[in-house]
Amino acid sequence: MTSARRATIIDVAARAGVSRQTVSRAMNDLPGISAATRDRVLEAAKELNYRPSRFGRGLVEQGPTTLGLVVGSLSNSYYAELGAAVVRACAPYGWNVVLAEADDAPQPERVAADLSRRVDALVGYGVATAGIRGGGMPIVQVDGTPDQIADAGVLELPRARAMEDLAAHLRERGARRPVVLDLGTGETGERSRALAGALSGLVEGGEVPVRTVPAREGHEEALPELLAGGTDVLVAFNDELAVRMLRALRRRGVAVPEQVRVTGVDGLELSTLVTPELTTLALDIDRVARETVTLVAGMLEGTVPLNGEEAHRQVDYRLVVRDST
Repeated sequence: MTSARRATIIDVAARAGVSRQTVSRAMNDLPGISAATRDRVLEAAKELNYRPSRFGRGLVEQGPTTLGLVVGSLSNSYYAELGAAVVRACAPYGWNVVLAEADDAPQPERVAADLSRRVDALVGYGVATAGIRGGGMPIVQVDGTPDQIADAGVLELPRARAMEDLAAHLRERGARRPVVLDLGTGETGERSRALAGALSGLVEGGEVPVRTVPAREGHEEALPELLAGGTDVLVAFNDELAVRMLRALRRRGVAVPEQVRVTGVDGLELSTLVTPELTTLALDIDRVARETVTLVAGMLEGTVPLNGEEAHRQVDYRLVVRDST
């Protein structure tokens, strides 16, 4: 006769509705979880007749919590600022942070899953995290969508209201021929199409053109076509591209905002370091980091479920008007 399978930490985590890390903390009487959560875990362990292995205890005692953050590329100023903000947000908890880039990896689709084996919690931004729950590991998708909450925690970053505010602002300034600048990747296309849709009311006929431009060079050469036909607003996919367009316009002697207005997206620090300062759809990156880390902390403690509506947070973009428009 085959004996019944021995209960594992994964079974206890599922029964108690918490993460593996929370089970380990409860079983080893470590700080960082509430008394109610500890009692719930211990009760689940008792019901399952679970006993932690010596190896499992050693894993808990060897060091602090480690958070894994997977982004596209840290050469992108946005991801670099976010990474620094996450490190700051983790500092009060005493957590370590491991950063990983997916874009240039040999197998980008595997980066998050590979990192999940070496950390206590995982945060993904623009990378696939579905299917790697790993038996109760907290996983949060930043810039996720509500339909992803069945699989993980989600921090949603809505842009629709800020885009509407941008359209109203440009209409007030007399803009009538905007062009949206895209970087020509799948990731950028969705945002660019949304921008074009939000600005469609400014254009006779309702169709705002979307033009692909290089990410890092060739912007001055692209300007004649971009400005053909009286274009009066360049709406860039992000602040970094907008700043490059400002430089290209200055070199060609095109005055901003008198001849052409320029806007960006993200609200990075560099948007305030150029002349004229850049109008942008800004995101409070420090708040994004705090909300993300707080969500993970709740999952580890057991006060926030690993998925579902209670694991859903939101930080909205907002319009910041500066001299470039």
